Amino acid sequence: MKRPARFKTIEVGDGELGFTADGRRHAFPRVPLPAAFMEWMITARRAMYENLEGRGTADFFAAHLPVVVTWRRDRPIPFNTGNKGVGILPVADKLEHYADLYQDCFEQTKAAPREESLPLRLQAVRRFVSGQDVSDRALITLEIFEQQTFANLSDLPVATLHYTDVGPVYRSFQIDTIVEVLTPEHPAYRFAFLSRQLFEQDAFHITQTEFPYAYLFHPTEVRDKTPYRRRPGR
Repeated sequence: MKRPARFKTIEVGDGELGFTADGRRHAFPRVPLPAAFMEWMITARRAMYENLEGRGTADFFAAHLPVVVTWRRDRPIPFNTGNKGVGILPVADKLEHYADLYQDCFEQTKAAPREESLPLRLQAVRRFVSGQDVSDRALITLEIFEQQTFANLSDLPVATLHYTDVGPVYRSFQIDTIVEVLTPEHPAYRFAFLSRQLFEQDAFHITQTEFPYAYLFHPTEVRDKTPYRRRPGR
């Protein structure tokens, strides 16, 4: 699929992100995702796989379903929000390895009953989150509907992801990002697509057939919004 010209080209450097809009170049620092956030992303996925293995179903998956906020410039209140399934990625030099692993697993299990294939599918995804190959440089989601989020990111490629966990801790993070639109030939798109395909028919997904694009969220600022007890007078 050819990348539509209306999408902004995102410049991704070691320490800087940039794009041009309205005739101006906009530059932002590129920052890693903090260790506390990454630990949550990984441990929450491990726990979810345990639930799937033990009960065959998953609870609300807060570490996968942030509110994604985009900017709609033609409205007086310019914010658009939506919960999106946002995933983690392997480091760049392992993307192809894990995509191939998922592809092989999908081909082996696609014709098998869900219950019979689940152990093999869990084995594949556990291999990814069990080692040191998870990237702290970006997050990813698949586009399905091509509606308001799609229109907003085509116009202005910035988004905030707001994560909030369940109690009693209620850990929470705001992640401000520059968003790169990916087409299916991109390695990160392939990994995200295959991650979804492994569990597309499971009950916790609304089954979809088309994913025209993916969004790669490059962090530029991260704020820990986890609540704490306020001391008197402060």
